[in-house]
Amino acid sequence: MLFSITPKSRRDELFDFENELNSLVKSIGLNPMTIVIGMRRTGKTSLLKVALNECGYPYIYIDPRFSAAPDYHDFAYLIKRSLEDFLDRCRDFRSKIVDLMKRVKGVYIRVPGFDVEISWGRQSRLDLPSLFEALDRFGESLGRPVVIAVDEAQELRKITWISFDRLFAYVYDNLRNTRVVLTGSEVGLLYRFLRVEDPAAPLYGRYIHVVKTRRLTQSESLEFLRKGFEEVGVEIPENALLRAVEVIDGVIGWLTYFGYTCYTDIDLCRGRVDEVISLAISMAKQELENFLSSRRSPRYRNLLKILATEKRWSEIKKLLEYYEGKTINDRTLNDLLRELLDLGIAEKIDDRYILADPIIRKAVERL
Repeated sequence: MLFSITPKSRRDELFDFENELNSLVKSIGLNPMTIVIGMRRTGKTSLLKVALNECGYPYIYIDPRFSAAPDYHDFAYLIKRSLEDFLDRCRDFRSKIVDLMKRVKGVYIRVPGFDVEISWGRQSRLDLPSLFEALDRFGESLGRPVVIAVDEAQELRKITWISFDRLFAYVYDNLRNTRVVLTGSEVGLLYRFLRVEDPAAPLYGRYIHVVKTRRLTQSESLEFLRKGFEEVGVEIPENALLRAVEVIDGVIGWLTYFGYTCYTDIDLCRGRVDEVISLAISMAKQELENFLSSRRSPRYRNLLKILATEKRWSEIKKLLEYYEGKTINDRTLNDLLRELLDLGIAEKIDDRYILADPIIRKAVERL
């Protein structure tokens, strides 16, 4: 269903991202490492999951967004969950996988049941390179690569005891039957985490294929809503669709939320479409409040309000100084803007800055 609020996993559920999907599937077959980037709610997870199913290769899917401050136990649980999912999808090859995993320090698989135990004790702690080598040998035995897919990979930076840039470089250079696919909405953080632009870093100079998700055009947005409502057998007035397209500005995650909300409360959408949009704005406002609560400086709140509309650097500095009643160091402002860009909260278009998400822009007005 187009309006499903969970990530898509089949091609027929993925709306109008054929070019991006074909590029990703082709890259998985050809390149040791691929990155999928784009702002929040533009379909990266759906694109990844559909591509993994389309390419037909065995894959292990890792989603590290489970803890704000992961420890050894958290990481062990993450790998346990990912391996159990992998075993469940590769049922015809379980015995082979179990045999290969016997050589991996810190991994224990119970048979029958195929329950995975991961050790985090100092003496028998999981050896992640050995795990990836075992997966590579599994791919070699099948004659096709194994994919290591990490969603929102910048979250791995919180696992401070593993040098992932070095590990991924080792996989890139030595494991011929392994493909690494990473997604990231906090693009600046992801690139800094991987250190791809650092001449002294392990991944520097290696080709990494990049696939970018995008906003839909107005006509694509309208087509998405029309097809979605046709699929669920619901008629929504054209003016309501046009209003949603105008406000949401092509972010497919918000279009999906709008469609799903209308589907579950048809009368609300037919009569009071702005209330549906208001629900999305309220959700975005809570995300902003969570972000602000994690920052000590009240300066971020003023900066977000300034960036609700496009501004040049000089305009931002002038307004921020006006709000605070004092001068602000150029470097301080540059650091603040860089952080918002790295997190995917803001974007820079030519020489102007603005909040990337149109619903977030509306939410800022409620702060």
